[in-house]
Amino acid sequence: MPYARTSLALAAAAAVALVTASHAATPPDPTDLTMGDWELNVAKSNFGCTKAPQVSKRRMFNAGFDMRVTIWTGTQADGKPFNTRYVWRYDGDKYPAGLGRPDSPTSESIAWKLVDPRHVTFTHYDHSDKVTQNLTREVSADGMTMTQTTAYVGRDCKDVQVFERK
Repeated sequence: MPYARTSLALAAAAAVALVTASHAATPPDPTDLTMGDWELNVAKSNFGCTKAPQVSKRRMFNAGFDMRVTIWTGTQADGKPFNTRYVWRYDGDKYPAGLGRPDSPTSESIAWKLVDPRHVTFTHYDHSDKVTQNLTREVSADGMTMTQTTAYVGRDCKDVQVFERK
């Protein structure tokens, strides 16, 4: 009987691991693979314009009515925590940039475009409506890596952030 319990326990553990592993590989929204939980891999990223944060995590989801939400948390390079929220639709309209973040006033905005399920482009505007950044997000074929490239207008540098799905 102890053998049967051990075998049953191992089978149950294997089933949980299999479900967890398959769930991690399954994107939450096949029409927009950028949705989900992501964590920055600083070692794989290249910060040519800004300082790398110590930690950067994003939780992105469709909140309904095609309204997308990002909850972006982490620790800046100087050790200060940050907690930013974005809301938007993929309709080309401008939405506030960084709700709840003192260094990103809501007078700044971002316009978003879903190119296809693996690609998103967006443009950041400053308070005077001038374009300051052009950004792209691309999700790998396996859905487990997202690369965000930020090109800063008027600067000869880029930031390339590599995120891993959690």
